[in-house]
Amino acid sequence: MRLQYVFRGVLVASMAFVAACGDEHDHDDHHSAAEEACEHTKEGPFVDVTATAASDGAPDATHAHTAVKVTLVADADDATSNSGFVTFAADEATEFAFFLSADVPFAITDASGNAVDIEESADVAECTEVAKQHNADLEVGTYTLSIGPTSETMVSLVVEEAAHEGDDH
Repeated sequence: MRLQYVFRGVLVASMAFVAACGDEHDHDDHHSAAEEACEHTKEGPFVDVTATAASDGAPDATHAHTAVKVTLVADADDATSNSGFVTFAADEATEFAFFLSADVPFAITDASGNAVDIEESADVAECTEVAKQHNADLEVGTYTLSIGPTSETMVSLVVEEAAHEGDDH
């Protein structure tokens, strides 16, 4: 009987240790949105998405706290450049920060095809893996993101709430 209690204690302690080691991302630290984007661009998690040449049928790039590696395709207007479209679904009305690994043209359109104003664009100084931050106020809904034209063949995209300060994730 006593051995059974010892075994249970060791089992519970082992499970707690394994659970704690399973995610190296420190959820208790308060990072800025840019610091969070740098961390995900460097360390993941990662999702691969291939953009489409046209906005119709663009793949979903909505992955919270994830670096989405967007493979660009030959630009429809200039075969020497690459570009592409992906979609992002805003699950709440707020300001979102779109972080890109390269300084490339970037635009957002709503479900009706109307351009969404980029409120602010800035270089990212927190790390070298993220080049640009573009902020936009979005309502709940699905948006199309246009990346390029550029000579880049792949661009990493991380989307965070602009007011992100170590929220639960």
